Amino acid sequence: MSRRLLLGVGGVMLLSGCAAKGGTPGATGLAGATTPGGATAPTGSRTPSGTDPTSHPTTPTRGAPFPGQSPSGPDTSGSATNTHTGDAPPPAGHPQFYVHEGDKAIALTIDDGPSSKYTPQVLALLAQYKIPATFCMIGESADKHASLVAEVSAAGHLVANHTWTHPNLSKMTAAHVTAEIERTNDAITRGGAKQPVLFRAPGGNWSPTVFQVCAKLGLRPLDWSVDPRDWSRPGTDHIVQNVLSHTKTGSIILEHDGGGDRSQTVAALKRFLPQLLDAGYHFVQP
Repeated sequence: MSRRLLLGVGGVMLLSGCAAKGGTPGATGLAGATTPGGATAPTGSRTPSGTDPTSHPTTPTRGAPFPGQSPSGPDTSGSATNTHTGDAPPPAGHPQFYVHEGDKAIALTIDDGPSSKYTPQVLALLAQYKIPATFCMIGESADKHASLVAEVSAAGHLVANHTWTHPNLSKMTAAHVTAEIERTNDAITRGGAKQPVLFRAPGGNWSPTVFQVCAKLGLRPLDWSVDPRDWSRPGTDHIVQNVLSHTKTGSIILEHDGGGDRSQTVAALKRFLPQLLDAGYHFVQP
């Protein structure tokens, strides 16, 4: 075969190869696949449409977990105003309003117990649905019902400090705040639970003094973002509706097992816990 003929055949083959590749920049996608319209296929994972892995629910009207804003009293409506989009825990001097454990992660907190009547009922429901919770205990009740402190801890729930007598701490001295917290820590550990690492101020009444004492004692301030005001006994339907309408990714739900008649709370838990699970939420501990 002559050299001219060989060159001619080679040129035809080269042109054919370019035509097979499409001849358009960007037409080759991931692993050499051609995408419609010549677009380049993505080379990494993509966030599902409509979701943002860095987004978090809005901050309730009664406070914010980031600099420049301070708590302003309990949330009575369940409404929200300011947006918090950070993944990190709140800085020193601010309480934690949300959990940051991924999509559909929420937390359930139970305050003002333990109660010999209602705490066992709540524990039974949590065991039924395999839900971990955080019990913010009052020292006087923990001291009186030490066996329930042990039972709550043995079931895998966290026990947090909620003061000895449930006072308004915002006007108290550092010495008084310290006494309320340390006495409660002692009662909780005597009952068989681990030394608390979380502290919740009664009524969400924080102050610079309270934050300073928490830092000194190695306690993280814990607040909430969904408050159905179950302690006021507004009716089971109201509690259920409030929780279901305000809970979103990151929410910390507030309920009570002590401090009075908590039959409405127990009835509400029976209804909204399975509904939240069916909606795809999963419970974590702060």
